[in-house]
Amino acid sequence: MTDRKRHAALAGLCAVLLVASAAMAEPLSFKEARKALPRANAKPAIAFNEALVPPADRARLENAQQSLGDVLGTLGAAMPSYGAVAITPSEGLFVEWLNGVGQFHNLPAARAAALAYCNANRKAESAPCKVLVEVAPKGAASDDAITLSGPANAALRGAYRKLKAPKAFAISQSTGNFGFDRGDGGRALNACASAGQGASDCTIIVAD
Repeated sequence: MTDRKRHAALAGLCAVLLVASAAMAEPLSFKEARKALPRANAKPAIAFNEALVPPADRARLENAQQSLGDVLGTLGAAMPSYGAVAITPSEGLFVEWLNGVGQFHNLPAARAAALAYCNANRKAESAPCKVLVEVAPKGAASDDAITLSGPANAALRGAYRKLKAPKAFAISQSTGNFGFDRGDGGRALNACASAGQGASDCTIIVAD
């Protein structure tokens, strides 16, 4: 259900603080990053806020003999971490544009992208959007020294690890892009910036 291309431009509008904080951080070594990260194939931890779902939607699910918790859990399970789904309580779950975002490098970035997408699609008179479901790798914490999307984590532990130094690994907080290459970091930044739909906020987070 994740549609990264549709949401990336909106995510960038909400990621200024995330980008600034990432730019100030010193890159970690591969050994430091590997120690701080959960396993690349870690099971997802799914959290949701049932209170945001309007009574009419709850009744509709009950009539269909469906559990709200199961439905929200299914939404979360369909998103690669870090991911999120946002709704407006005014319109609820049963809207054509309901969608989630995934493969971001941390929860704040995923939340920002989900909220931006939701607010761009809700009716003008509807209440502002709120995050309904969020997904993170099991065992991850907000104060971890480094956080990465599942694909980026796997690439760091796999292809990046096999490269000879000097080498660097770069990510974009606003889009979820990442890239890596040998050298002083310039090629890694270019690889990140040109990945997917492109990004203008790539930052070196690992260097050896």
